[in-house]
Amino acid sequence: MSRNSLVKGTIILTIAAIVARMLGVVQRVPLQHIMGNDGMNLYSISYNIYSMLLIVATLGIPTALAKQISEYTALGKYHEAYQMYKASRNFALMSGLFMTAFLYMFASYYANNIALAPQATLAIQAIAPAMLFFPVISIMRGYFQGLQQMHPTGISQVNEQILRVFTAVTLPIILLSLNFSKEVAVAGASFGAVTGSLAALGVMLYYYKKNRPLQLKQLQQQKQVTRLSTRRIYKQLLKLSIPITIASLTVTMLYFIDSSTGLRLLTPKDEHLVFNVNNKEATVGGTSITLPEVPYTKGQHTMVPLVPVAEALGGSVQWDESTQTAIYSRNELTMGLSLKENIQLGNEDLKVPMEQKGETLMVPLTFFTHQLSGYRAAMEDMGILNGSAQSLAGLPIILAVALSSSILPIVAAAHSRKDENEVQRMSSLALRLSLLTGVPAALFLTIGALPVNGFLFKNTPEIFMRASYIIAFLSFGTIFQIMMMTSTSILHGLGKINQPVLFVLIGILVKWIGNHLFTPFMGIFGIILATTLCFMVIMILNIWTINKYTSLEIMGRKWSGLIGASFTLSISGAAIVYLGLKLKPFVPMPDFLFYGIESIVVGAVSVSAYILTLFWLKGMDAREVQYMPGVVKRLYNTLARFHIVPKNISNEIGK
Repeated sequence: MSRNSLVKGTIILTIAAIVARMLGVVQRVPLQHIMGNDGMNLYSISYNIYSMLLIVATLGIPTALAKQISEYTALGKYHEAYQMYKASRNFALMSGLFMTAFLYMFASYYANNIALAPQATLAIQAIAPAMLFFPVISIMRGYFQGLQQMHPTGISQVNEQILRVFTAVTLPIILLSLNFSKEVAVAGASFGAVTGSLAALGVMLYYYKKNRPLQLKQLQQQKQVTRLSTRRIYKQLLKLSIPITIASLTVTMLYFIDSSTGLRLLTPKDEHLVFNVNNKEATVGGTSITLPEVPYTKGQHTMVPLVPVAEALGGSVQWDESTQTAIYSRNELTMGLSLKENIQLGNEDLKVPMEQKGETLMVPLTFFTHQLSGYRAAMEDMGILNGSAQSLAGLPIILAVALSSSILPIVAAAHSRKDENEVQRMSSLALRLSLLTGVPAALFLTIGALPVNGFLFKNTPEIFMRASYIIAFLSFGTIFQIMMMTSTSILHGLGKINQPVLFVLIGILVKWIGNHLFTPFMGIFGIILATTLCFMVIMILNIWTINKYTSLEIMGRKWSGLIGASFTLSISGAAIVYLGLKLKPFVPMPDFLFYGIESIVVGAVSVSAYILTLFWLKGMDAREVQYMPGVVKRLYNTLARFHIVPKNISNEIGK
């Protein structure tokens, strides 16, 4: 295959990945408005466990398969390539079936006992069927990439995201309008993964059918065929795929750790509630108790005994025989519960009445979780982190990785021909570009978190500032995530597969320990700190290892330019945010519109100040500009003509 075709294929996949990722990020904005922060947390719990199990289900085989298919096809061994594909497809079908059943059956236990969010059970079960399709889709994508056909993968990724986003946004609106509970609406959002998988599968089947005549012709042309045993095929694939799997688990595993430990660590122990369906043993307020009746499911609810749970939480229940009503009291709340009318908690209808099982009164577990202030605050914080903060923090990564992706294949090519000077130059350039583009994007979201949050997301005045701080702290940490991802790719380009695996495992261990170490006294910010430390550790280990093979010069004497430009961005952006807070009470316009305008002004002024300072302090020169998109080159040349940036650098572009 020609180098131009390879580059073109890489560009197609990069663009498709960027579009798909952008759609995934953007969808969380309307979802947060529809379902609130607590609903976003439930959605994230379901999506994070699904994402992790999906990686486990495919075991990195699609990437390994692409390599094997490419090698066999180049040698004209079409039968062997097809055998690899069939074995991989069969593995995907079996693993998908197993993981679907496992996720569906494990949903209640995970939601109740591990995530401490029984309300997420239905959402996890709703997303489980997607596991049936995506392993096969991934294998088919790997097959076509091995054939150097990138269009099927790119188109399927975009179609998948379009239908997934459409379903995830519209279905909750429909369900809530039909008076279903928030838990059902969240499940509707999770179901978007299923419709997205069907869209992707349809695209892949279309291209497979279209390619089938050529495939049959090639199989017929091959004279000598080697029959590969299933054991040999899987041995070849797994040797390559397992390191890929572990390396790709980093961010997904971090999110899964947060979903699994966040609520438990943030919720006061006296508000911990753990129940298991069909089991009388439970934990209420950190104390083990034996229930008079086993909990059971009814629709989206887990029904639990009213009296023993209320008493374990410091409340009381009195039964009024004449009205058939239970008078429930806890702290300042006193309310009547009827066997005939749905339970109301404030403005929220739980859509189910109290029930009687034998002599035991049963209520939905949600009845108690809604009253626990610490638990509700933890749900709110985790929803902000998983919904608002993570969606915004994903934006700088898209930009930086997209800019450096065109350089990384050059690193691999230079390494293969033993051109160490080119390896050193391009590895340093990839890291430098990631830093130069990632830092301003991350700092803008850090400094401008308040207006961006006010423009995009819906929060009560009480938690608005807190939500902005959560977004700011997580956004700042993406600087290290960007460098971690780029340096990992460089190691892969150098053919070093095992080292990133070890570093990822070390980083995940740092994250796990950090969550338990920092969260008890720092709250949600302890979880964010643990995530940032994980990225930093992996980044440092990656760069240290790369330096063993080639001498990196990421910024050299240009560090002062980057630091000065970053300082200018931060000061100018912070000044505009502060000025906006002072002016806002006197400006007669809706809050979201004011914050939207302020976000644009902060971005335009602070990023412009960053770029100008960067060039004037010589933190960036023509070598970096040459690898920027054409629009950036033209903009630079225009600025140079007006002497806004150093003209001598502009003259070097294009040489």
